[in-house]
Amino acid sequence: MSYFPDSSWPTGRSKTEWVPISSAGIGKPEPLENRRLEGGNVLAVKDLIAAIAEDRQPLCSVYEARTATEMIVAVFESQRLGGPVTFPLPNRQNPLVSLAG
Repeated sequence: MSYFPDSSWPTGRSKTEWVPISSAGIGKPEPLENRRLEGGNVLAVKDLIAAIAEDRQPLCSVYEARTATEMIVAVFESQRLGGPVTFPLPNRQNPLVSLAG
């Protein structure tokens, strides 16, 4: 994944370079040895097991997942309403169902 730190579009008109993103952050080298797609699943399971053993939340808990899901759903709710939405979304129904109707 890469980040383009310039609002110009198309990117070909800018002299700004794309900046790689790793699990350590923007512009930092990848610290993880296993870079294959399934490596993330192994890391997630190891963290989940450690979280249970240490009586803590996983690094990416259900709360972060809920927030990320709500942010995605907000895009569709905003389209349905024709304007900005606020968080938490007052409408707890799936906006895609309403858009389809």
